[in-house]
Order: sequence, then structure tokens, then C-alpha cells
Amino acid sequence: MQFTIPDMTCGGCSNSIRKAVASIDLGATVQVDLAAKTVDVQSALSEAQVAAAIEAAGFHIEKSAQ
Repeated sequence: MQFTIPDMTCGGCSNSIRKAVASIDLGATVQVDLAAKTVDVQSALSEAQVAAAIEAAGFHIEKSAQ
């Protein structure tokens, strides 16, 4: 699943997002493209669960076209 996160602006932001996803799924793979402001997540959890964790960390999500 891929998310666009317009307010992700730095390495600290990407680390916060990685931690948020890991807090609900330790086995998740998170790839961040800071320049494109996108996050790709491979997880057994639903898209809604992952999105909720990222939003709970304080980030606004826009669903990306795949």
C-alpha cells in the first residue's frame, strides 16, 4: 500500500512514521521517499489500520494512486 504524506518534510518525520507502523506490525516493511513525500508499506494489516497509526503519529495522509 502506498500513501502520500504532504506534511512529511524531514528524516525525523520519516522515522516517526516508521516507528508508528512498527508499533502495530513489527514485521512491516516501510520504504520512505522523502522527496516524493510517499511511504510504501508492506504489512499483513489492513490499509485502514496502517493509515490510522500514521495519522495517530500526527501526519495527514492522502491515498496515492497505485
